[in-house]
Amino acid sequence: MNPALVASLAAAGLLAGWPQRAVITRLDISPRPPALAAGAVTAVLFGGLAARVDPGHLGYPGYLMLVLAAACWLAACAVPLACTDLAVQRLPDPLTGAAYAGTAVLLLAAAVGGPWSALARALLGGLALAGFYLLLMVISPSGMSLGDVKLAASLGTLLAWFSWRLLLVGGFAGFLLGGGFAGALLASRRAGRKQPIPFGPFMIAGAILAFVAQPG
Repeated sequence: MNPALVASLAAAGLLAGWPQRAVITRLDISPRPPALAAGAVTAVLFGGLAARVDPGHLGYPGYLMLVLAAACWLAACAVPLACTDLAVQRLPDPLTGAAYAGTAVLLLAAAVGGPWSALARALLGGLALAGFYLLLMVISPSGMSLGDVKLAASLGTLLAWFSWRLLLVGGFAGFLLGGGFAGALLASRRAGRKQPIPFGPFMIAGAILAFVAQPG
């Protein structure tokens, strides 16, 4: 782990709270999280990603820095996506589109100086996870939305860059967290069986937890 890199990205994440709140405001979402709160979450995410995607031990090879940039871009998009889904149960196309486009472009740039096999796996992984969510949406339209499918494409792409195992663990973790939350609401009678639950935040949290907890 490179402390200077972790600290620098954490500071960048803290500053990201203001443009993130501006994005949420532009989408006319209420309630809007304070910029400092959004920035604090992003700072933690950026710092954690920098600690896990550590290019320092290899002399900062360019492709690993681009992989880290892709992960941070997705994390920066994930915070307003989660806030929006929690507020209005919607994952807006501009945010899901930006999340996927930025992640894919940065990983493509990383593959120029790194492993092309990782890029192929990433693209296939994104399609696979998105396809799985699309199947769930067809089976149960009330349980999933196209926004979830589009978010799955971004998360699957980043997770699969590292390994198929991480893709499976991250995808499963999202369902585990979402199912646990839904079960808790039902047990406490704070929600009915047919009440929709925003699933995007759990998809994001599952992917992050799987990434941070991965060995190595």
